[in-house]
Amino acid sequence: MTTGDSSSLREGLSLRGEPERLPTVLTNALIAGLAVMAVLGLVELLITRRAGAVLQPVAATLLIVWALVMLRRGAPRPELLLAVAVTLSFAYLVAAAIDPVAADVTDTSPIAIIVGAGVIALAVGGRLSVAVGVYSLVIAALATIVVQVDLGAPAIEIAVDAGNAFIVMAVAFAMVRSIRSSVDDGFARYRGLVESAPVAVVEVDLAAWVEGRDRISLGPMNTTASSVLGYADGRTETSLARQNIPSEFAAILDVAATAPTGTEVRTLADGRTFKVGWRVDAASGRVTLSGTDITAQRKSEEELTGQVSARDRFIATVSHELRTPLTGAMGMLEVVRAGDIADSERDEMIDLALMQVKDMADIVEDLLVAARAANGMLTVHPSVTDVAASVSDVLSVLPDAFIDSIEPEAKAWADPVRVRQIVKNLLTNAVRYGGPQRGVTVRTEGRAVVVEVTDDGPPLAADFVARMFEPYERVGGNASPESVGLGLTVARTLARLMGGEVTYHHDGRAVFRLTLPVMRDGATPP
Repeated sequence: MTTGDSSSLREGLSLRGEPERLPTVLTNALIAGLAVMAVLGLVELLITRRAGAVLQPVAATLLIVWALVMLRRGAPRPELLLAVAVTLSFAYLVAAAIDPVAADVTDTSPIAIIVGAGVIALAVGGRLSVAVGVYSLVIAALATIVVQVDLGAPAIEIAVDAGNAFIVMAVAFAMVRSIRSSVDDGFARYRGLVESAPVAVVEVDLAAWVEGRDRISLGPMNTTASSVLGYADGRTETSLARQNIPSEFAAILDVAATAPTGTEVRTLADGRTFKVGWRVDAASGRVTLSGTDITAQRKSEEELTGQVSARDRFIATVSHELRTPLTGAMGMLEVVRAGDIADSERDEMIDLALMQVKDMADIVEDLLVAARAANGMLTVHPSVTDVAASVSDVLSVLPDAFIDSIEPEAKAWADPVRVRQIVKNLLTNAVRYGGPQRGVTVRTEGRAVVVEVTDDGPPLAADFVARMFEPYERVGGNASPESVGLGLTVARTLARLMGGEVTYHHDGRAVFRLTLPVMRDGATPP
């Protein structure tokens, strides 16, 4: 990877809201140093009363003012301050060489300032810092030559001293640049890890929060954190109004003020749930928050809990559904086996027992259909089917009355066994959950045979209608234990496999409508 590529990578991985701390810290440090220099220069001026002594306090004061302006604008450039300091130091030496009364050429502080400024400038990083570093290196060599020339040193000694100064500074600069490059690469990797993590990471001034300040300082944050706090990518602000911090995270800050580390689960106003961890840095008074979005996990847990509850209800319901007819059939057969009843009563009990066994067989068949459909293994065997006859057969074995209107010879291309299963499920559903006035109609409409099962029950709730054909949903609701909740699911599944459909609507009466593809005059199915 080239240097340009590495630089672009680091710039692309910059964290949202990250303050430029090093330039700010260096600028503040330079302001402090310049203030000391200004005071010392002023003392020297008062004691020596040399005209040249005025340069130090005046220059230092001007640089302080400039630095403060840059800080106020939020764009500190310590490299520029250092470049000016290097230039003024060199000017001091040149002035001393021209006029010894104005300055002292043997004063070593200017050269020390030049060398130190160059090294510090390189630590800032960036092209400007390199330029200032190279500039200070050249000035250091020239300053050495100026001093040696003014002191009358031989030419060879001047060349050697200038070369030595250049080499020493070049080595020092190379070391600083190497260290800076290592720091940049390491921080780029850190940025990449934090920025690409699906975890919201942000640093907050906990001390400011505890003190009740109106604006709370924020440190570096990644994209996920900026999204949670409502910022767009690339924001540059480093503080947030107290009232704009989400209340859920505000509560975390309150807890963090009393506990140095911990985790809590919080749900935001938009419904997202986060597991938030924090760690307080007591020395800086700041806390690092990391929030993991566990919304999907929570939803999965809730769905799993719901499925477990549905399974438990299903097992209980199936057990009830099978136990009732099984108990009845066993009781009747035991009476028949005892032989203490008349022949007519015995035949009646055997018929009732057979009916109970048939009910159990129907339940088992519905369970098998649902299981095969879920596994994609359900098949049908369509043929020319007399739907009218199939409906009449089912009605003949039901003990409950239906007002029927059946069109003779209504034939469809369908599996006759599955048609009877669908019709029985729809009729049973009407008996269990519908009103007392029930009816069934069979007719041909265009290219379809239509079977409608109706009752005078009230309309179903809209939210239930949307899921009524899902497995284990019951028209009577979960409070009705008398149904496995597969009848409508099986009916629709089988109808669709045969090219038909089962639908529901309420037009003053509840209507469950089965449509199957029609079959006329022995024609092949569409």
